[in-house]
Amino acid sequence: MKHRIAIYSNGYNGNITLKALEGFKKYAAIRDFDIHFYIGFAAYNETEMFNVGQFNIYKLVKYEEYDGIIVFSGLLNDNALAERICREARDNNVPVVSVGMKIDDIPYVGINNKDGMRDLVEHLVTEHGVKDVIYIGGSEGHVDTVERLEVVQDVLKEHGIELKEENIYYGDWINEKAIAIADGLSKRPEGLPDAIICANDIMALAAACELRALGYDLPNDVIVTGFDHIRESEVSYPALTTVDQDYKTVGYNACKLLYNIIDGISDNSDLASVASKAIIAESCGCNDDVDSEYNIKRKDFCRNIHAKSKSADFFNRFMRAERTTILKSADYDELKKSLRNLYAINHDYIGDNYCVMLNRAYFDDVGADESETLADCYDAEFDVTAAMFNGEISEEGIDKRLNMPGFIRTPGEQHIYFYYPLHTEQYNYGYVVFRDITYIIEENFRIYEYLEKMEHSFMELRINMRLEMVNRELRFLYDKDPMTGLYNRFCFVSHAVPIVEDCKANGERALIMFSDINNMKRINDRYGHVFGDRAITTVSDAIKKALGDDDAIGIRYGGDEFLVIASNADEEYAEKIRKSIINYIEKENKIGINPFKFSVSIGYVLTDPESDKTVNDYVEEADVLMYEIKNDFHKSHPDDNQ
Repeated sequence: MKHRIAIYSNGYNGNITLKALEGFKKYAAIRDFDIHFYIGFAAYNETEMFNVGQFNIYKLVKYEEYDGIIVFSGLLNDNALAERICREARDNNVPVVSVGMKIDDIPYVGINNKDGMRDLVEHLVTEHGVKDVIYIGGSEGHVDTVERLEVVQDVLKEHGIELKEENIYYGDWINEKAIAIADGLSKRPEGLPDAIICANDIMALAAACELRALGYDLPNDVIVTGFDHIRESEVSYPALTTVDQDYKTVGYNACKLLYNIIDGISDNSDLASVASKAIIAESCGCNDDVDSEYNIKRKDFCRNIHAKSKSADFFNRFMRAERTTILKSADYDELKKSLRNLYAINHDYIGDNYCVMLNRAYFDDVGADESETLADCYDAEFDVTAAMFNGEISEEGIDKRLNMPGFIRTPGEQHIYFYYPLHTEQYNYGYVVFRDITYIIEENFRIYEYLEKMEHSFMELRINMRLEMVNRELRFLYDKDPMTGLYNRFCFVSHAVPIVEDCKANGERALIMFSDINNMKRINDRYGHVFGDRAITTVSDAIKKALGDDDAIGIRYGGDEFLVIASNADEEYAEKIRKSIINYIEKENKIGINPFKFSVSIGYVLTDPESDKTVNDYVEEADVLMYEIKNDFHKSHPDDNQ
């Protein structure tokens, strides 16, 4: 036994996850296992590529490391993916349980949504006399949308009421579409319906808020109901009439079913279905007395509103500090060091056990396209960028074999790990892991916003690093002579002058050497500019070889003129450089690659740190000495002048 299970879930269903977690924890204490949540934020209103990047977190799971897997199939927002995940686990001989969606040959735990929805609709018809009903489902074709719709239609039909096709809408489970639908309903010629029955609380709350903003009085003007019984549904006003799905029992049953499969227990019929129940609250006009449980809950909520507001402010400061830390980094090593320093002194919100894992190649090779560096997704090797273990910066809680946090466990202890993806569109470059702090799932923690800001910061850092790389390349092109690779004349002030001035400040002598090719015009006239260029590159190669790794630079000062500037020089060093250049050229002449032999004239001076002469003064002196040597060459080689 590995004493750990993996759970696939969706981050937008945090309230459901929190409820199920209570059941998971209860059974984990019995069987002593850790719980690893793999959570993405895929949604129907997101782009396909964005959702791929979120779904990829499920690829991080290593089947062989788990006793089994529980998949919240009905919540992943992709039925085909949910089925594929379940079947893939089964094909890898890993026990798997599907929650919320029935898949052939896959063990299943679900909720009898029909009972709760039936009681809710029956209450609306018999107690409030509703006849004109609007139904807002989730995504069209989704198992929960269809099942809840069928119940609404059946109950209404039993009372002689028809739910017309034009009164059925689909809000994809999200705020935006529910708001648009509510706005449209307010413009109906026949006015608002008696009731708007929503397939989840999120859409119900959004529709209710929009109608109130438009001036309607709820529930007097229209009844709005939800489904899920999330915390917000209780503290909003009016509190939502909704359906509670008892996800605590679902979580417990899913774990029990999983380990029954492992233990070879075949009769699990009592675990497959969990009852739901209608929660009759204020949004239908009931339970609105002064001492109602909802007023008590709202008072408790309001008592803590200032603390929640301040907590949000502090969390925003932490996110800003994290963003600043990321963007101030010049490279990956600095990023790693800076993040560790930040978390060491500021980890109130991320907890005492937290980890950021990144694909280092993505930040080291910033010039490469994502499709190249991130092609392996979560099969790539990830670096421990920053890790907190029991309140200290440490990698102690990370399995070095798997290079993943959460795989080192202590018998008798049960821990909960939450894995979230980091990505840019469909390309994943990392993930973050929290341990035991279940409040990150709550709405006020805003985990989605936290991850999104972190992703934007990493993306901006990589863009900055890429721009810096391009700027370096541009500076190189600007600084360097394209033919020779030496610095060009424009760099005299920015590169040569500082060397000489630093030597003066340090009481040292600098070398200023001026070189010129003898009879360059004759080479060009007789052999053409191609061979003239070859003579120039030969001299530049000679200079580069002579300087090696010395604290010195070579400059192509003009067409066939060259400067050498070196710090902390003396006569011996100057002669070494001069002879090295001359010997290199003589060696090239002996090889006979060129149809001619050539030479250079070299003059040099050593600066005096006590002198007031400028760098240009020394260059002129070296130039004069070079021309004296050149004149002597022409006198001693009269044939070369023809």
